[in-house]
Amino acid sequence: MGEILPDGLPAMMAGLLTFQKLGLILLGVVVGLIGGALPGISASVAIALVLPLTFTLDPTSALILLGAIYMAAEYGGSVSAILINTPGTPAAICTALDGHPMAVEGRAREALYVAVIASSIGGLFGVAVLLLFTPPLATFSLAFGAPEMFWLAVAGLAIVCNLAADNFLKGVIAAGIGLWIATIGQDPATGFYRYTYGSYDLEGGVELVPALLGFFAVAQMLTLLGTREGTIAKLTSQAGALGKAVRLPFKQPILTLRSSLIGVIVGVLPGAGASIASFVSYGEAKRFSRNPDNFGKGASEGIFASEAANNAMVGGSLVPLLALGIPGSASAAILFGALTMNGLVPGPQLFAQRGDIAYSFILSFIPIVLVMLLIGLFSSRIYAAVLRVKVDMIVPAVLVLSIIGSYAVRNSVFDVWVTGVCGLAGFFLLRFGFALPPLILGMVLGPLAEDNFRRALTLSSVKDSTLEYFITRPISLVLMIITLLMILSAFWQEIRRRKRLKAQMLQDG
Repeated sequence: MGEILPDGLPAMMAGLLTFQKLGLILLGVVVGLIGGALPGISASVAIALVLPLTFTLDPTSALILLGAIYMAAEYGGSVSAILINTPGTPAAICTALDGHPMAVEGRAREALYVAVIASSIGGLFGVAVLLLFTPPLATFSLAFGAPEMFWLAVAGLAIVCNLAADNFLKGVIAAGIGLWIATIGQDPATGFYRYTYGSYDLEGGVELVPALLGFFAVAQMLTLLGTREGTIAKLTSQAGALGKAVRLPFKQPILTLRSSLIGVIVGVLPGAGASIASFVSYGEAKRFSRNPDNFGKGASEGIFASEAANNAMVGGSLVPLLALGIPGSASAAILFGALTMNGLVPGPQLFAQRGDIAYSFILSFIPIVLVMLLIGLFSSRIYAAVLRVKVDMIVPAVLVLSIIGSYAVRNSVFDVWVTGVCGLAGFFLLRFGFALPPLILGMVLGPLAEDNFRRALTLSSVKDSTLEYFITRPISLVLMIITLLMILSAFWQEIRRRKRLKAQMLQDG
C-alpha cells in the first residue's frame, strides 16, 4: 500500500484524463445530480439503476461511473431542497431548513452556490482523508461496537435541542413521533409485530423515503395550495451572490473544517450514513454560531454545514468498504456489489493485490468533484429559474414525482399510501407549529439506537454488569459526555435567546 502511492500515483492520475474516463465522469455527475434532485431517487437508487449498465465496462471505468453518481447525488438533493423545500435525499433535510428561506427572500442563487461550493470542499476533504488515512481510520471504525453506536444515536437525538430551539417541547414531541414510526413492524430481537394493527403491509415497517416524501414534498405542496402567491418565491438578480458564497469558507474556516471532519468521521462508522452526518454537522454549526437565532431563517452557514458534511461522508464511507470490506452506507453497499462482480474482494488484500484499481478509483473523485463544481456553478442560474414556474404547475409535478419515487422504493402501492398519509399528517403538524426535521431524525436514528441497544444487551449478558458495559468503554464515555454537553449548551443558548428577546422588548417598549 505504501509503495504504490508514491510511485504509481502520477501515472494513475494521468490515466483518468482520457476522453473515455472524463466522459464517464461527466455522465455520472449528470445522472447523480438528476437522481439526487428528484424526490425519492436517492444516491443508492440512482447507483442501483445504473449498475447493470456497467457490466460491459472494465472494473476501473465501472467504479468511476458509480462513484461519480454517488458523489453528485449527495449534492443534487440540495437543489430541490432549496428551491421547493422538498429534499431530494434524506441528507438534504437540514439544507432545506435555511436554503428555502433564502430562496423565499430572493437569495436562491446564493443558496445554490453555497451548496455546490460546500459539497465540493467536503468531497475533496473526504477524498484526501480516504487517500492518506485509510488504515488508521479503518481501525478506528472497528472500535465502534454496539454500545458506541447506541450512544452515537443518542447523541444524534440530542440534536433535537438545537433543531427545535424555538419550541423545545414541540421538537421533542415530533422526535417522539418519529421514534414511534421507526418501531412499527417486526421487532428485530423477538420477531413479534408491533403497531401493525393486523396489517400485513405494516409488518415490514415504514420505509424512510416514502415517509420523507410525504412529510416534506406532499406537505409542502399542500401548504402551497393554500397560498395566493403565483410562484414559490421571487427571483431577483442577486448581484454578488457568487462572491458571497466563495468568501464564506474563507471567512469561517473552523466551520469548514468541522463540518467536513464530522462528515468523514460519521461516514467511517458503518451504518451511520449521510443523514446523520448532515444533522450532526448542522446541529454543531448552530451550537457554535455567534448568531444561532438566524438558523432556520436563511443562514448560509446552515447550508454549508449540511452540504460539506454529507459529501465528506462519501470519502469516509469508502474507508471501511475498501480497507475492511464493510460498507459504510447504502450506496457503499451497492459499490461493494460492483467490486465483487468485477472479481475484486474489498478488504485488506485489495490494495496489495489490485492497488492500481483501488487507487485509480480513489483518485477519480478529484476530477469528479471538479466537474460537479463546474456544472453546479454554471447551472445554478438555470436551477433558480424554477422559481418562475407557477405554483399551479409545480404542485402536480412534484406530487407525481413523489408518487413515482415512493413506489420505486419497493415497487409497493402501500408505500404510495404511506406518502399520502404522512403528507396529510405533515401538513397539519406544520399548521400547529411542529418542526418536521426532528421527526425525520427520530425515524433515522430510531432503528440505529434500538438495534445496537438490543445487541449490546445481548453481549453484556456475559459481563458482570450490563451498566458497566454501557458506560465504562472509553468511546461510550466520550459520547455520553458529548451528549450531555450538547443538551446543556442548547438550554444555555435558549436562556440567552430569551434574555435577548426580553431586553429587545424592553428597549422597543
